Amino acid sequence: MIQFDNITLQYPYDEFPLLKGASFTLGEELNTLLCDVQSGKTSLCRLLVKDIIPTSGQIVVDGEPINSITNANLEILYLSGNPSFFERRSILYNIEYPLKVRRVKKEIRHRSALDISEKLGLTELDRKMNKLPLAERRRVALARGLTVPRKYILWDDFFEGDDIADIMQTLALFDKACNIVVTSDARQAVGNTVVLDGGVTVFQGDAQAAQQRVSQLGWLFDALRSK
Repeated sequence: MIQFDNITLQYPYDEFPLLKGASFTLGEELNTLLCDVQSGKTSLCRLLVKDIIPTSGQIVVDGEPINSITNANLEILYLSGNPSFFERRSILYNIEYPLKVRRVKKEIRHRSALDISEKLGLTELDRKMNKLPLAERRRVALARGLTVPRKYILWDDFFEGDDIADIMQTLALFDKACNIVVTSDARQAVGNTVVLDGGVTVFQGDAQAAQQRVSQLGWLFDALRSK
C-alpha cells in the first residue's frame, strides 16, 4: 500500500506548486492515477521512485516513510511511454541488463531473457535498440521489467491509444504486483482510481465513477480528443 499524505511539490523554477496537498491511497492490486495533460503525471512517478522529494508532506510505502527505504528495497518498476535504453546495444543486452547488474550468472540471465522474449514475441534479439519503432521498444521495456520481480509497477502514459482489453492483458503480465496506471485518458482507468485536478485530490473510488467525475472537469485531453 502506498499513501500520499498532504503532498506539496513545487519546482524551484515554477511560480506555483504542481501538487497542493494531495492525499490518497493506492491499494494492493489495480490502481489508476488520473491527471490532466501537463499536470504532474511524471512528477508523481518521480516522487515514487525517489528521483525527487516532495516540498512538504509524506509518502508512506508499506507502512514506512519512503525516505527511509533504500532504492534497492523499494521494489518499484517505472515503465515510461518512451522508455530509455542503451541505444547502441542489442535487444538482448538491454533485457538482460537488470540481471547483469545483480551479478546473475551469464547463462542464467541469458536463458531468462530468451524465455521472456519468446513469451512477448520478440525476435531478432541482436538488433540495436536505436533501430526499433516505439511499439517494439515498449515490448522490450516490458521484457526487461519482467526479469526481476517487483512489488509495484508504474505505467507512465504507457498505454497511449490502447483499449481497456489490451491494457488488462498487459497488466496481467505483472499479476503478482500492484499496478499503477498513470494517465490523462479516463477511458484507461482500472481498479481503485484517484483523480487529481489542479494539484489536489478531487476523487478516489471505482473507475467508472472516476470517469464520470473527469467528464465534468473539462480537461485538455478531452478537448484534444474531440477534435
